[in-house]
Amino acid sequence: MIDLATDDPILARFARDLDAQASIGAADGPGARPELDRFTTEDIEHAQLAWSHRVMGEYRGVVIYTELLAALVEAEAPYPALAAVHRIIGDELRHTRLCAEVVGWLGGWESLHLDLGGQRMPRSDDPPAARALEIAARELVLVEEESVRTLRAHVRAAEEPSIRRVFESLLRDEVRHAAAGRSLVAFIERSYPGGELAAAQARLRARLPEERRHLREQALARAVGGPGRQLGAKLVPGDFEE
Repeated sequence: MIDLATDDPILARFARDLDAQASIGAADGPGARPELDRFTTEDIEHAQLAWSHRVMGEYRGVVIYTELLAALVEAEAPYPALAAVHRIIGDELRHTRLCAEVVGWLGGWESLHLDLGGQRMPRSDDPPAARALEIAARELVLVEEESVRTLRAHVRAAEEPSIRRVFESLLRDEVRHAAAGRSLVAFIERSYPGGELAAAQARLRARLPEERRHLREQALARAVGGPGRQLGAKLVPGDFEE
């Protein structure tokens, strides 16, 4: 599990600077955390597990977008493109912290084990611009757009105010990430030689529609209701309806 604190005052200052970019934090005060006495033990246990899985997913974003940044640096992308991805990495790191704090709200990590290692992308010999295109199209556009759809469903389902605020904060960032992904894809396709991008473009055309269908089928298959729905653990199919 990722450590959330440090004794080093310099590193702590950087962490505070990053946390300050969030639209919400885990502040104290009335309504800042869920009132657990309103929920069953089963509700809380299912929610703990769900939020621990979100920690893994958000940390995966840190890893994946760090590789996107490295590919763009190697491709000598301009400052605005690098700045966008740098900010997205920070957002994903903040999301990791926020989801970990929600696990703390729900009772902590004593009964949970989380291994954040081994999440690197497969190695590729493609040119850096092609690697960046594939990561941006698949991860920033496709995955983030489907994440937006699921987060909106959780905002509808989470009647517990503190949990709903967390989902709303995640949702605001993910909407921006998907928009940044679309802009990055357009930038890469107009800025780099077609010969460098052709193989990646062909793979994306062949695979992305099926990958989107698969992600939606998975999301619906998991939407079976059950304990912890108001705490962000579960969805029902109707939660996806706009």
